[in-house]
Amino acid sequence: MRLGLYGMIAIGVVGFYAYSEFDKRVNFRPIDARVSSVKEQCYLDKTEGNRSSSSDLLPCEIAELLARNHPKWQGYDIKHKIEIRFAYISPVDGAAHESNLQMAEYPDDRPLHAGDIFAVQASRSNANKTRPNDWLDRRLGRHAPRHGSI
Repeated sequence: MRLGLYGMIAIGVVGFYAYSEFDKRVNFRPIDARVSSVKEQCYLDKTEGNRSSSSDLLPCEIAELLARNHPKWQGYDIKHKIEIRFAYISPVDGAAHESNLQMAEYPDDRPLHAGDIFAVQASRSNANKTRPNDWLDRRLGRHAPRHGSI
């Protein structure tokens, strides 16, 4: 009985992943986007058993100081919340659009600043829909745009 349950869960996970990859290949295209603004905030988080506690959003410098020096926050992990606003040329209508993404870390682990260019996936059917590249795209080199964009 348990083997059947684990098998169903594994089939579900593989099916979801296959659908996600299929959707990305058929409905999205890699393009370059130009960063218009980056808003980075941090929060302190700690999990003990089943209990989790976290702070409010703060500037990252203050979160680092609290985690290092304040007795209440020592032992907490620093987590990032990064909101990137960017402009891109949509493959649907060839017009400029703006969008934003929220991430827990920077793409390719390099900080972005206004004016930088980074790769995202733009929908082939909806001019206002984008999605970030995932680790597999970057690892296999599929995140680089094939055509000129921004």
